[in-house]
Amino acid sequence: MKAVRLLEYGGQLVFNDVARPTIARDEILVKIKSTAVNHLDLVEASGTARQILPIDLPWIPGHEFSGVVEQTGSDVAACAPGDAVFGTTTGMGAYAEYLAVKAAAIARKPSNLSFEEAASVPVASQTAFEGIFTHGHLEKGQTILIHGGAGAVGAYAVQLASHAGATVIATVSGDDEAYLNSIGASRVIDYREAQFEKVLREKVDVVFDLIGGDTQKRSFLVLKEGGHLVAATQPVSQEETARHRVSGAMMRLAPSGEGLGRIARLPEEGTIRPDVATVYALEDVAQAWKDIAGNLPGVHGMSPSGPGAARRRPHGKIVLRVA
Repeated sequence: MKAVRLLEYGGQLVFNDVARPTIARDEILVKIKSTAVNHLDLVEASGTARQILPIDLPWIPGHEFSGVVEQTGSDVAACAPGDAVFGTTTGMGAYAEYLAVKAAAIARKPSNLSFEEAASVPVASQTAFEGIFTHGHLEKGQTILIHGGAGAVGAYAVQLASHAGATVIATVSGDDEAYLNSIGASRVIDYREAQFEKVLREKVDVVFDLIGGDTQKRSFLVLKEGGHLVAATQPVSQEETARHRVSGAMMRLAPSGEGLGRIARLPEEGTIRPDVATVYALEDVAQAWKDIAGNLPGVHGMSPSGPGAARRRPHGKIVLRVA
């Protein structure tokens, strides 16, 4: 089968033939239709975080996918060959024509989504759901502040929180205000024009931090006593949480087929909508990585350049179509 591989940290991606995977009794073999590009792919490939995010080289990237079940293990009863599915893989490997994955990690593809749209859903939507509900304990009638609301995870968080009956405030660049309002944000703060802690008159119940750095530090100033600060990019200072009498933690996604199945119903109901920015062929993955590398300083050899480098990307995720 054809697959994209990384042979060494910081090296070039290669597109070539590899052995088709075999499956265990509790696994399924998926014929991949689409896979999405995540920032984490580039971080792992760079080797800058190898102490906490090691990979086995040669390595096939790809955390999430959509496709059709090709074969099932002897212990698998929940799906059958021909079923359209989507899901995540902790071991990566989705930048390929076939993927062996635990049956417990997949769910049936939402019927109203294309394979490209479905591939963009699993990681971002589950991160948003776990962040605001599992870790943030958000409830109807509460107020949540989402930093980075126009990103892939942030956009799902805005939609999920709004659907749950919460008041949603998001910090973004002013260019994204109309988009955020269209998906459920009650208020949008342009971080280039105002500091959120100075313009918010009432404190919030939950902060979902997708930015980190000074933004996280200033977030303690707007949290109610007993509130929750959930971070997806860096650890939360326990000294600050104690001083402000709030809880705070950095989350790590714990994907599951059950959780993804719950999320799969939401686009069918019209509760959330996935946005796909660009679709590339699998063999054009190097260009897809260049498209998002500008947000990742320190990734060797992947900085965008030229007249198109400064243009703001469309909303949504970059997806690879597997022929």
